[in-house]
Amino acid sequence: MSGPDIFLSYARQDRTTARMFAECLSDEGFNVWWDASLHSGETFDEVIERNLRDARAVVVLWSPRSVSSRWVRAEATQADRRNKLVPAIIEPCDRPIIFELTHAAELSDWAGEITDLRWRTFVADLHRMVDAKTGHEHASTSQPAVAKQAQPTSRQPLRPGSDDVIFADRARRSTPPAPAARRSEPASSGELHRLEFEDAELGEGPIVIDASSLKVGRSAPADIVIAHKSVSREHCSIGLANDELLVTDLNSTNGTYVDDIRINRATILPVGSVLRVGQVALKHSVQADAESNGGSASPGDLRSGRLAAAS
Repeated sequence: MSGPDIFLSYARQDRTTARMFAECLSDEGFNVWWDASLHSGETFDEVIERNLRDARAVVVLWSPRSVSSRWVRAEATQADRRNKLVPAIIEPCDRPIIFELTHAAELSDWAGEITDLRWRTFVADLHRMVDAKTGHEHASTSQPAVAKQAQPTSRQPLRPGSDDVIFADRARRSTPPAPAARRSEPASSGELHRLEFEDAELGEGPIVIDASSLKVGRSAPADIVIAHKSVSREHCSIGLANDELLVTDLNSTNGTYVDDIRINRATILPVGSVLRVGQVALKHSVQADAESNGGSASPGDLRSGRLAAAS
């Protein structure tokens, strides 16, 4: 019998948060197993071990309680050995040193908002992991005995935390995903999402958004620097999710606005809408990739995002 898509590992004190993760992941189309799925009469350690082994991905929720849990550490270790560990930080903590070098999704203040760019990126990582594992399972079970000499197509599992541009799906895909575009390349859809300064004196040209997350701020190390006095040092984040632009305010002083409405959570920025960062207004447009080569700036110039506005 096929195992679950996702095994959820957590400390019992974090059960409320774990339930929220389990429900949201189920809504995303995943088959999720966590210990609430135990039935009366089952030997819990055997059931846990079986589902941990058979799951295609293991989501570990790191918190000060779970890093102290021998159960969670053991489950994370088993998942890491099988190359199916997808950790998420639900509260600031010092992870076990063996896992410090493993990328973990930062979801400390996530409250169940499925349009949050961080959540969409996390879900996309899971889809890629689960789809890769499912592809290997199908390849190993559907090969007829007479076809032993045929060379199977190799598929390298993609580990979470890569720099690929991620296009998050709102429902589980039924076919393996196409390779994602590298972060340093334009979006694979053939269209470039651009932000253009409405006041020409405040910027030198359009900014192309072609990554899953870019920070906007008044100075470095922001990815997009807008050196205006109304812009906070870390003002907002902008990124691609499901081929749409999502904007999230980062507790800025003067606010982030979409069409003059102040936002306080991840919000879609429709094509044609105006994003206002403090007092700086930028209009969202989409341009065919081929058209960018005919303009005054190359895609590399547009993509840098380090455009300084006058203060």
